[in-house]
Amino acid sequence: YGVAKAEWFRAECRKAGAEVWFGAMAVDVRKEGDRLMGVVCVMPDGQRGIVRAKVAIDATGNADLAAFAGERTEFINGDELSLQGVGSTPKVLGASYQNTDSGFVDDTDAADLAFFSLRARSNFGDYAWDQSQVVNSRERRRMHGAFYVTVQDAMNGRTYPDIMGITYSNFDTHGQTVDEQFFIEDPGHKGTKVYLPYRCILPEKTDGLLVIGLGMSAHRDAMPILRMQPDVQNQGYAAGLAAATAAKEGIAPRRIDIAAFQRELVAMDIIPAEVAGMKDNFPLSDSELDAAIGTLPDNYKGLSILLTDRERARPRLAAAYRNAKSSEADPIAYAHVLALLDAMDWDKGWNYKGMDQFGRSVSWADSYLIALGRAHAVADGFEAAVRKAKALGPDNSYSHFRALALAFEGMGDRRAAPVLKSLLELPGVGGHALNAADGPTARIPCYERFTTRNLGIGDKERSDCLRELCLARALYRLGDASGLGEKTLRAYAADPRRAYANHARLVLGER
Repeated sequence: YGVAKAEWFRAECRKAGAEVWFGAMAVDVRKEGDRLMGVVCVMPDGQRGIVRAKVAIDATGNADLAAFAGERTEFINGDELSLQGVGSTPKVLGASYQNTDSGFVDDTDAADLAFFSLRARSNFGDYAWDQSQVVNSRERRRMHGAFYVTVQDAMNGRTYPDIMGITYSNFDTHGQTVDEQFFIEDPGHKGTKVYLPYRCILPEKTDGLLVIGLGMSAHRDAMPILRMQPDVQNQGYAAGLAAATAAKEGIAPRRIDIAAFQRELVAMDIIPAEVAGMKDNFPLSDSELDAAIGTLPDNYKGLSILLTDRERARPRLAAAYRNAKSSEADPIAYAHVLALLDAMDWDKGWNYKGMDQFGRSVSWADSYLIALGRAHAVADGFEAAVRKAKALGPDNSYSHFRALALAFEGMGDRRAAPVLKSLLELPGVGGHALNAADGPTARIPCYERFTTRNLGIGDKERSDCLRELCLARALYRLGDASGLGEKTLRAYAADPRRAYANHARLVLGER
């Protein structure tokens, strides 16, 4: 199926007179002021030159051209290593569909791509006769462009005057999430429809450039419902149309006639006629925020609405809390959260899961702990968190360790250092960094039990590494008197799996 699609695309390019340069790399851009004038390319034989263009479309999925142009981008950071899982697909005779998820990759790092590809290949069994040429990653460097799609935009069905597509998927997150909404809400397996504005593929400053696919301007936790293949293919058509229009009319892509643009998209069945020219339904009204607060006791129903405008919601929420009757079950009350935390034992946590991961990646106990950290609730929260830490053992779920690390980091109390050190010293918690000498033959558990969909995946490796990293990061930032946090981070900084290494180096301040 994938080969058929590729051949169709190649044939259509030939009909249109387009050239496909296999093995060429874009390594820089040239600008005049804020306008992109060309892309610096290197050919497989070493030739280097500038391809001049009226408009360039960055479909690398890495927002490479946007980064070269000096646009703001985001990806791996020092806060937490949260990435959607990556696979390298074995080609199996007779199988038309393969979907893999076995590790993490930093797609901006050629060495990491090469190491992961080699490691995957060395782990394939004799069932595989070939391997996909592209590492199958689901999250890459993203542009922060003219408009940034948030989780709340996606969850609340935000509408726009410049809709260019309607995406649809469930929250197939392939790992853990970071947005506060999903520390509370469980999106489950339900499908969600999202309106996509044209501005999310426009850079903030640079003219003559469009950025599509995984590199577009959107929060990582919104991306699982924006990146499905049919939606990205429709987005590609929209970007091509916008670029051709801008080039023909001699204007910047941000200046095209949106109404005419949408008429063409309607004619191609990419968007329905009724969404063309919609108004932006944000910001939400005061009455909508007040109504959302009233629904919070009903399993946090209004949460996503309140998170759309936190500054306006905060005083309203505080007032509602002060006025709450003592008989009401008020799930947002800080005192209630703290009481529940103190009263409850560790519940069922979450170990890292990539393939077919839907819904929350934290338990309720985890959520309360993270909330205490976000609120910097040192006075009462610290002792509660310490008590929870003392109840943890090496067989407890990864999400409990993550929640404690985030809580202690948020509180910023250096008294947490010995607690974190003791957790890091538990049997089996440390020592999961790979040594470069291990090479690409180091086992990936995902290929031990092969099925047609290849669902035997490398989740334990990621749970172990993420648990060790989050504890080491928190320990390092909260004093690290013994040096164990830094020692652990330096072991990961030398890890050939560069996603881990680059995160550790950011924590250490070396990137």
